[in-house]
Amino acid sequence: MIPTQQPKYNPGEKVRVVQFVRVGHRRWRTQFDGVVEAEGRRPVGGIEMGGKASYCQQPTLRLRRVDGEITEVALDERTEVEVLS
Repeated sequence: MIPTQQPKYNPGEKVRVVQFVRVGHRRWRTQFDGVVEAEGRRPVGGIEMGGKASYCQQPTLRLRRVDGEITEVALDERTEVEVLS
């Protein structure tokens, strides 16, 4: 049996994603709002991983921003996702 994971965010929900990017000794905060289009997973690594890509995956969230731009963000343990009402 293949394990499936229940989605955390429903399509149509408005969310705010906050991530921190480390640049040298500084930490930059990035934030954007959008409407959830889909939740998925992508393989981590490059072509050199071969068959390992099937089990080494990272969760992603595809969002549509207010201006219509579609962005897909990779989620990690430090990403903050807040559901907006």
